[in-house]
Amino acid sequence: MASLWLGLMRLLAGFRRGLRDPEFRAILFLLAIAMTGGAVFFHAVEGWPWIDAAYFSAMALTTVGDATLSPTTAIAKIFTMLFSICGIGLMLAFLSRLSTFREHEEGRE
Repeated sequence: MASLWLGLMRLLAGFRRGLRDPEFRAILFLLAIAMTGGAVFFHAVEGWPWIDAAYFSAMALTTVGDATLSPTTAIAKIFTMLFSICGIGLMLAFLSRLSTFREHEEGRE
């Protein structure tokens, strides 16, 4: 259990360090825009409650998926395909930069 907390603390420290990097902030901003845009789209087109729309956006961007929610209209399915293809790249860029800052912290010890 202690290693979990230590890992989370290192991750948080890496995130804080990343906020000082302009590229990290830009990727984080684009990721927030993608999440918000996806939530707005799914709320408007599918009629999902805000929490479900945001949840589905996060699941699509992280490639986790969830069988309980899925788009039903053709336009939402097309949007989801494009959203996932572009958004997964953003998520990978974010995680890559975050791991760089986390590894940088581990190298200091």
